[in-house]
Amino acid sequence: MYAQESDVAALDSVELSERLSAVVRESMPWLVTVSDAEASVPERPGKWSAKQVIGHLIDSAVNNLGRVIRLQIGTGQSMPGYEQVAWVNLQHYSEREWAQVLALWVALNEHMAWTVGHIEKAHLGDVGSVAGESLTLGFLIEDYIAHMLHHLRLMRVWLGIGDKVE
Repeated sequence: MYAQESDVAALDSVELSERLSAVVRESMPWLVTVSDAEASVPERPGKWSAKQVIGHLIDSAVNNLGRVIRLQIGTGQSMPGYEQVAWVNLQHYSEREWAQVLALWVALNEHMAWTVGHIEKAHLGDVGSVAGESLTLGFLIEDYIAHMLHHLRLMRVWLGIGDKVE
């Protein structure tokens, strides 16, 4: 988990949507300065490249979008985790053009933000579990955003672009 759970009563789906959109909007100016060649080089041996990190965030979007929908359909759902390394490897993000990887990441997160912005406030407190961990829908979304920020901050540092997402 990457976020601290907020008081669900204080959460607002429109604000969560705007927060998610802001992460994408504020990250794109520096992400597009990374060349395809730079995005193809792993941080260090045994680690992912920028293409693979963004691919991982794409996989996170796909999996978490499904969770967001499922928790609104019915509280108490038990949802699996996913094999993150296998997902990245099987989709061959390292072989795609950087611009294509970024475009998919942006499109999925714009859709996620759209979907989150339309969640009824009462559903933000709906409880389910992911990989055996109990959580609310609101926390799932907050953690999704914090997870994305975590990876973007680290990536920005090892790419030598700066130490934070502005």
